Amino acid sequence: MKYWIVASALVLGACATTDDAATARARAAEQGTVSGVNESGERVRCEYIRETGTRFRTRVCRTEEEWSRIEENTRQVVEGAQGRTAPDEGPRPSGFGG
Repeated sequence: MKYWIVASALVLGACATTDDAATARARAAEQGTVSGVNESGERVRCEYIRETGTRFRTRVCRTEEEWSRIEENTRQVVEGAQGRTAPDEGPRPSGFGG
């Protein structure tokens, strides 16, 4: 019985220790992002994006500046959509609209 407890503790301990670089790569793979530098020296980030209607992911690589512009444009579109309201038509005469 003691042997099994010691053996299981050793196995769990061995699983808990990993290389930091391997852990970082695994975490990036889970999140779907990979980063690096292109031939122009610009920092590039690649993301795996799942398109609507499919279960497959596509790898998309862009510079950090391009990702920032996309995120800013998306933020502006969302804020614009949230700020839109129906036009005020004023008071309704009695007997109309409930």
